[in-house]
Amino acid sequence: MLPATEVKAVVFELDGTLVNTAADVRYAAEEMLADLKLPSLNVEHVSDWLGDGSDKLIHRILSRKIDGSVPDPVFRLGSALFLKAYQRRNHASAELYPGVEVCLRQLTKKKVPMVVVTNQATSLANDLLTQLGIRHHFALVLGRDALQEPKPSPDGLLEAALLLQVNPDQLVMVGGSVNDVNAARAAGCGAVCVSYGYNYGVDIRYAAPDAVLDSLADFPTYLQDDKPRATKARSRRGKSTATSAKERR
Repeated sequence: MLPATEVKAVVFELDGTLVNTAADVRYAAEEMLADLKLPSLNVEHVSDWLGDGSDKLIHRILSRKIDGSVPDPVFRLGSALFLKAYQRRNHASAELYPGVEVCLRQLTKKKVPMVVVTNQATSLANDLLTQLGIRHHFALVLGRDALQEPKPSPDGLLEAALLLQVNPDQLVMVGGSVNDVNAARAAGCGAVCVSYGYNYGVDIRYAAPDAVLDSLADFPTYLQDDKPRATKARSRRGKSTATSAKERR
């Protein structure tokens, strides 16, 4: 695997890495449940159910289980109500994580191409990035509807490499979940994770990314480090675990 200094482009996860969207998800979930005349969710960490796209999220909310599912008619009605409520929120509570703007400005200044690959719909992802004032940093936004398979499939990373005309091993995936790490490994990319990402409530270090950062403000410095990625990852995993994440999607 290439050293970090030889990375030619960066792929970011959106939710739980760049943007905290958990509050909007929770509002939409509660509105859906109210419309269906179901009891309130009353779950603080909705983010533990996120990261696999809206379909699985809705099954989890309606069943109250991370591996749960509901009959198709219930799912279809719930999905329509949830997406309507989420769009009506218009990202009212979404916010960038600390260090994101610093990171993106530095990478843009250095002319490092950046792409967002997300399990959100492309249109919603573009709207969110635009509303938060960071869409201009990204050459591409690839949502689940732009790809054959969502993460943990490597399709998004391979498509990004193709469109940017770089080799997959010249990319690094920056995310926060085991899905991001698995997608990166399958594509032959490097994998850097934030410690606060949406990862089912499990410390991301168990997924063995190349590095774990508490703030994306540190990422440009990581790219300047000429140490092999695996060595850097081992040194970070030896440190104490990061502080708990914010509410996140």
